[in-house]
Amino acid sequence: MGTYVNIHHLCEAGDSIAVREQALRNHLDRVKASGIDVVMPYATTTSGSALYPSEILPNHVYSDWDPLRLIVKEASVRGLRVYPVPCVLACGRDKPAGILAKHPEWALCSPGGRPIGHISPGHPDARAWVVSVMKEIVTRYRPDGLLLDYMRFNNRPMRLDPHSVALLEKRHRLKYSKLSPDQIQEFKEAELTRLMSRISREVRRIQPGIPVAIYSWGPHVVKGHRVAQDWRTWASKGYIDMVNISGYCYRKNYGDRYLKVFEKRLRGAVEINKALGSPVEITFCLGIRTSHGHITRAQEVADYLKVAKRVEVNGVSMFTWSYLQPFLPMIEERGYLQEFRRSRPR
Repeated sequence: MGTYVNIHHLCEAGDSIAVREQALRNHLDRVKASGIDVVMPYATTTSGSALYPSEILPNHVYSDWDPLRLIVKEASVRGLRVYPVPCVLACGRDKPAGILAKHPEWALCSPGGRPIGHISPGHPDARAWVVSVMKEIVTRYRPDGLLLDYMRFNNRPMRLDPHSVALLEKRHRLKYSKLSPDQIQEFKEAELTRLMSRISREVRRIQPGIPVAIYSWGPHVVKGHRVAQDWRTWASKGYIDMVNISGYCYRKNYGDRYLKVFEKRLRGAVEINKALGSPVEITFCLGIRTSHGHITRAQEVADYLKVAKRVEVNGVSMFTWSYLQPFLPMIEERGYLQEFRRSRPR
């Protein structure tokens, strides 16, 4: 069982380093007491900034502090595992930020050709840069695992980066505007898989056996989806060891069907996984508060866990630790997490 951690939610940037570090220690004590055993702190932001003293990312959230170093050290003392979470390809939103401010040619583009804040895995220099960031994180911290968020294409209508456009036009001897959706989709899935392969290979060269995980929207993205995240292939080839499936199904967006939609999503992922020669771990992300919706009662946590138990997923990750706090006393009192731990498949 794990929890995503937004470091800036747990301490005040204006406080002294000593105060910030004590705040993180206190939270790690609470994580340990809750029964959660994996801490998943974000290592980079969706705007392309580093939450550690990176020598590769141009922008840093903290100029004088390495919170990841503290979390790795203090988590180990408490018997907790740490999976840093880089936002792999997100780098701004509507306009380039971070490294894309320096290299806008690496960015995916709007349909009209304007660079947006998302790195294109189709650009070889961009791929090499992304891999270098993953290697830096593993080299610096030797973590217990690595969980890749935003390891996907943008989900909005988009145009590939200029390098990829030129490559496809040469390959098919057609203008980009004349290419079929299937031709573009095939390229996207292949290039993202190439990046996933390289990340997996390079971080394991540094730290043999390190578990590599991804966050995914579900079984529907493995083929023909805009995000081109073919995690079925990644799992079958051994590039990844765990898929953390989005559990962001709320009454707000699905009405009374929300738990059925949630179950269908988990069940689809489990079925894909069981068909593999070497299955990976399937876990789910329980969104306490997200852009899609939020829970209002601790009982809802039990409802999601009951479905996950029935579907036989391997674990759960909370999004996020700070958002969990108002509900945690009731969750602990009623033993929801302990019951799920006892019942989950091994």
